[in-house]
Amino acid sequence: MKNLLLIVSILTHSCLAQQVAITLDDLPFGYSAGMSDSMKIASTKRILTILEEFDIKSMGFVTSGNMSEENQVILNMWLKKGHDLGNHTHRHYNFNEVSAAKYIADIDSCRLLAGKWLTTNYFRYSMLRRGNTEEKRDSVYSHLEKLGYTIAPVSIDNNEWIYNRDYSRALRNNDEEKMIKIGNEYIEHMKEISLKYEKMGVELTGRSVRHILLLHANPINAKYLHVLLGWYKSEGWDFVTLQEAMKDSIYVSNKDFVSDYGWSQIDKIQKSGKK
Repeated sequence: MKNLLLIVSILTHSCLAQQVAITLDDLPFGYSAGMSDSMKIASTKRILTILEEFDIKSMGFVTSGNMSEENQVILNMWLKKGHDLGNHTHRHYNFNEVSAAKYIADIDSCRLLAGKWLTTNYFRYSMLRRGNTEEKRDSVYSHLEKLGYTIAPVSIDNNEWIYNRDYSRALRNNDEEKMIKIGNEYIEHMKEISLKYEKMGVELTGRSVRHILLLHANPINAKYLHVLLGWYKSEGWDFVTLQEAMKDSIYVSNKDFVSDYGWSQIDKIQKSGKK
């Protein structure tokens, strides 16, 4: 009977529009070794144009480790187009490898150095890692609450950064054939992972959840973001803001989760057994 109800729920919700919020980490610009500042600015313009074409207001998360004049120009470009920007730490530390005090200082450094560009009180952990001990987890949670921050989770985690790493290497080598191959593989990966997490969400909650997608402002998305967003649209997904997505009750739970890895919200619920 339980399985029958689940099947009915999946069939019912498959007829409803799925929703996804687009978030981009590592602003001003992600992994881009070998790219000139002018190339980063041109790539940013392309990403912003694509988002505008799909009428998307995204949330970008700023890492303030390099606030050069050119990077400040890039952040101003995001603000001019009406996108929100949140805190993503200063040095993008792996929280497993530093103390809570050092991580807290890194959060504060981003507030200090990039504060004039941060339009929201949303914070996203670097690598999604929230603490591998209860003490570290609770220390940072407490600091974020004191500052009035809202933690920005992810429901659709993915390996985009790996594809971008390989794509960027091919770009530096002017290997057009390899770039196309990696780009096509990237799109297929994103399709597969999106459908995977949509199915997991329905299985866990009995409905289609409001998803939050983790991407980066980087070379591969400058080239292929329009293909990815076009696929979502062709599949009937609606684009929403992060603020709208977080009204979904799926993002309320799991503050007590401790792990060495930065799991998506859906993975955490599945692993903890809490719904």
